[in-house]
Amino acid sequence: MSETYFRIRLSHVHRAKEFEITSYCFANGALGLSEVLSFTQSDLTYDPSLIPRRLLELDVFFDKKPEALFFASIKETFPEVLQSTNEEETKDWLSEWKKGFVPFKLVGSTWVVPSWLEKPDEAVHEIKIDPGMAFGTGTHATTKMASYFIHKLSQENAGNVSQWTVLDVGTGTAILAVLAERLNYGLITGVEIDPEARRKARENCELNKTENIDITELQLDEIRGQYDVVVANIIDGVLIRLQKDLLRVLKPEGHLFLTGILQERDNLFFEKFIEANPLKVIKRIQKDEWVGYWVQKT
Repeated sequence: MSETYFRIRLSHVHRAKEFEITSYCFANGALGLSEVLSFTQSDLTYDPSLIPRRLLELDVFFDKKPEALFFASIKETFPEVLQSTNEEETKDWLSEWKKGFVPFKLVGSTWVVPSWLEKPDEAVHEIKIDPGMAFGTGTHATTKMASYFIHKLSQENAGNVSQWTVLDVGTGTAILAVLAERLNYGLITGVEIDPEARRKARENCELNKTENIDITELQLDEIRGQYDVVVANIIDGVLIRLQKDLLRVLKPEGHLFLTGILQERDNLFFEKFIEANPLKVIKRIQKDEWVGYWVQKT
């Protein structure tokens, strides 16, 4: 494999000429091509919208710098197109990322340990994690806040949590579900919309030899039972969109953990979710630019 690759940025490409210019690039040895997109987001729905553009920006990738004739031909055939070339280092990004993922204390006496490393001596309990493509290594502020809530509730109700059911919405790697089992909660169900994340969650449950966790194929709107504890480590706009189902699956007096709220949108989230529903705030915490709520259904 080449130690470097070349990325050529083509700007001011008329959409009508996109097929012609991309065909020319592939005919001259391009390995791949991507369009540089722009998005806008007007409100808390957190569904970004693509900004349509008549003039495109394209990134074209080569394993070696094309001959001068390639650039000259583009300039002659498409005089309006601007060109810039960058030589970039080829890396095994997964290996590079693994170098920076080391064991760390998640909450209480529970540590997160990458699946390819051994548990450190100071770790009393461990959660083995192989993240793959799924979100949830435990390092993100929102995951830490959710972990704190799960741990704190188990401390305050040590004699009861073994009888409590838990629903982990957007389970990702299932790290929070595994934590709940480690803390002696009862039956735990993980919900995840992404098939690859569900596969990785099941692998992590197997890796941790869990016994009480079910990563279901059902989606939140298909869940019919009610749970003592519902965990939703999801971005605020999606939480607002899911609020009816989140409350529907929560038992009366059940506990709901909401993390993933950006601090700059906290006031609006509080108005649209917390104040709009029969909820009592047990605790609000903030970490970095993120806010988390522990609420109880009244």
